[in-house]
Amino acid sequence: MDISKLATKPTLIEIKLDEAEIIENYGEEITFWMRDHLDLGTYFDFYKFQQESTSEQLMSTLRKIILNAEGKPAIADDEILPVDITLSVMVKINDNLGKSKTRLSQKEVGTQP
Repeated sequence: MDISKLATKPTLIEIKLDEAEIIENYGEEITFWMRDHLDLGTYFDFYKFQQESTSEQLMSTLRKIILNAEGKPAIADDEILPVDITLSVMVKINDNLGKSKTRLSQKEVGTQP
């Protein structure tokens, strides 16, 4: 297979924070957008800074990932999100990055084509 057939342009996807706690605390679900594929630097930084508990660097990385509907950063450099929202956002980002698999990796192991 030609590798160029696997290359895609990232697109914006809408993510909803719709957990009961969020709706109870804020009166409605909260939405943000992110790209369906991240560049490797941002991808690795997101996981690295979570494990290292480097909050300033993690927040800087989240600012690159958390976008508005126009694809622009939704959080300014001098702004922060409430902790419950930040944690919910991180879970949703993790969920979406985990879905980013190649077509070949989605085939069951051990089955014949």
